[in-house]
Amino acid sequence: MSARVPHGWTNESGAEVTGHTVVVLCASCDADSPSAAPLITWLHVHGSVSIDAADQFLGLVVRWARALEPPKLDEAALDAEIEAWRRGEL
Repeated sequence: MSARVPHGWTNESGAEVTGHTVVVLCASCDADSPSAAPLITWLHVHGSVSIDAADQFLGLVVRWARALEPPKLDEAALDAEIEAWRRGEL
């Protein structure tokens, strides 16, 4: 499962750069997360969502979504990608 999350930063010229990023629910990576672990467990137990369990599932999804934070910008990776683009490698 994944969610699109708004994010942004201020570039070197002081302008705001905004966009969206995708945050993925990972059963291994998020197993210790207080907001994600109950949802992961629920998905393991139930496998799919039935009408009878929709409210419970939705509550867990909302809890997870409210706690989402976009990953921090890896400036070194961004700089490397920009340089690769300038060299025509991308």
